[in-house]
Amino acid sequence: MRILEKIKSAFKRKSGGKASGAISDFRLGIIMALIIAGLSFAGSFEKYELLALDEMFRIRGFEAPSDKIIIIEIEDHSLEILGRWPWPRSHHASFLDILDEARPAVVIFDILFPEADPENDGTFAAVAEKTGNVYLAAYFSLEKYAPPAPLSEDLVLKRMPSVGGKVKDKNRYLKASSVTLPVAELADSAKRISIVNVPSDPDGATRHLPLAIEFGGKLYPAMSLQIASDYLGVDTKDIKVEPNSIVLPVVGNPIRIPVDSKASMVINYCGPINTFERYSYVQVIQDYNRLINGEEPVILNKLKGKIIFIGHTATGTIDSRIMPFSNAYPAVGVHASALSNILKRNFMRRAGVSTNMLTILLLGGMLSALLRKGRKALTNFGIMLAVFFAYAVSAFVLFAYLDFWINSFAPLVAIIFIYVGLTANQYSAIRYEKRVLENELLIARAIQQSFLPKNYPQVQFLEFAARCLPAKHIGGDLYDFITLENGKIGVVIGDVSGKGVPAALYMARTISEFRTTAHFDKDPAETLRILNDAVSKEGMEKSFITMQYVTIDLKSKEFLFSNAGHNTIIHFINNSRKIEEIDTEGGMPIGVMEGIDFYNKQVPMEKGDILFLYSDGVSEAMDKNRKEFGLNRVKDILLANYGLGALDIMSKVLTAIEIFSKGAPQHDDITVIVIKAV
Repeated sequence: MRILEKIKSAFKRKSGGKASGAISDFRLGIIMALIIAGLSFAGSFEKYELLALDEMFRIRGFEAPSDKIIIIEIEDHSLEILGRWPWPRSHHASFLDILDEARPAVVIFDILFPEADPENDGTFAAVAEKTGNVYLAAYFSLEKYAPPAPLSEDLVLKRMPSVGGKVKDKNRYLKASSVTLPVAELADSAKRISIVNVPSDPDGATRHLPLAIEFGGKLYPAMSLQIASDYLGVDTKDIKVEPNSIVLPVVGNPIRIPVDSKASMVINYCGPINTFERYSYVQVIQDYNRLINGEEPVILNKLKGKIIFIGHTATGTIDSRIMPFSNAYPAVGVHASALSNILKRNFMRRAGVSTNMLTILLLGGMLSALLRKGRKALTNFGIMLAVFFAYAVSAFVLFAYLDFWINSFAPLVAIIFIYVGLTANQYSAIRYEKRVLENELLIARAIQQSFLPKNYPQVQFLEFAARCLPAKHIGGDLYDFITLENGKIGVVIGDVSGKGVPAALYMARTISEFRTTAHFDKDPAETLRILNDAVSKEGMEKSFITMQYVTIDLKSKEFLFSNAGHNTIIHFINNSRKIEEIDTEGGMPIGVMEGIDFYNKQVPMEKGDILFLYSDGVSEAMDKNRKEFGLNRVKDILLANYGLGALDIMSKVLTAIEIFSKGAPQHDDITVIVIKAV
């Protein structure tokens, strides 16, 4: 029984579920998530996050901008009619007179006028001052480390008011080193001079707009913020610049604009420039001519109370920008879009750094829990894809319906990265466990082989040969030769139901019990009865053993056998060159239940006769087409090779089975015993 205990201890030894020193899936998932989160924090994925943002804009499609904004284009047809750019400023003076007929709320020239037009500036300035609603553009030269340059206290300063309060964090904002202003005469006539800077993101596209830029120690609002402030009746000095937002203190319902660390807002683009209501410069003039001719104007009636942007869209004059919906978006549309966001309170809010990093960590923990070792690889891959697409859809839903932008590229990379890492880790652990198990199985195989006899009985008138070939490392077949008292030899063959470790353990116990029982020197049937009762009392549920037991009386040369549910014995009769299959009456497998009777049968053995004992693995061996080897092939081999010794006959049978089943796995243990009378 000590040998049995060795086998049990070999299979109870635990490998810990992973290779020595290997990291747990959860810890590995978190570490890999931290790596991706760290790279994301360092900005390594920012370019791709921005491209992902563009794609979400395109998938979401177009939305309606504020109906309070109208764009008047200086496009190709207007240049054909009015001449090449730059036009005399008398054109703009006349155009302002036309617009004044419609009484718009605000007229913005998103055009720089830095050089004088002596003949026409006075006319333009006079009309602008008369209408009192004209905004002109100024431009800051931005340098990251530029020293502050003071802006003189003159009329220009009055037209370009700064945001109230002190600049608390001077390293936060974009800084300007100089400013390009309209000529003094025009600047003096405008209601406001507003900053039109539209910096690009690192990839050259325009998605962010700085709403406040530092110059001379003061913060100046962008054109869109300045116009919104005036239009909504908020004093520029009352605008509050907070760490994560810029607040317009509108009475009763303040507007909080989400901004990043540089006081820039994410522009929530409605679509390409044609999503805005827009008319050409010439169309407005032609509509005015209809009014002069006594006809009802179409366009001018739509301009009343509106915010009018005037800017270039003509080929060669356009200050084009790359944005999600177009690679040639007019700059005039950028501030129009930002102003539309403010007026509609339709802001794109970006998740903070901590939220994005926490998201990646949560995904790491989730995948570590879901991608379990031992599942089919395809199942784990499907789970990864489900998490991948679920997150992608969730990120888009937040964007499209809640205007909330959460990082998508880094988390999706993290999902793939963590999946690959966990799969590799699990594969490594499985390989290690497999190596450990194989080593233990080799040990168990060696222990199991120790149960089988090393030598055959030495009998003058008999030859013996036996072989056991497990389907796996270890199996449930058994055979043994036992020297009994009174000049007898016992030969036993058995087949435990099932394969592998459970069958091996049951086999070890049974053969130990059998050796003890057989030494009582009972006849085969009585030996099997005693063995069955002992095994059934402490048997394994749903397990049993088929067995044949043959005793040979060396004095009388009498062969007696009993069968416990095993195969028939193939008996080659040398005198007649015939083969018969012999069996006993009754006899259930060992271990099913107690109190079973077994029966003996005598086998006549003459010189040259052969007894062939076998397990199911012989007759049921299959080829790659699942065709069975069968007993007829065994019989043919015996008839063709009866003149050979027992060992050679066994080798012929085993070789034939190997050739027959080539290309197909061995699905059952194979055990053969050949006894030949010589």
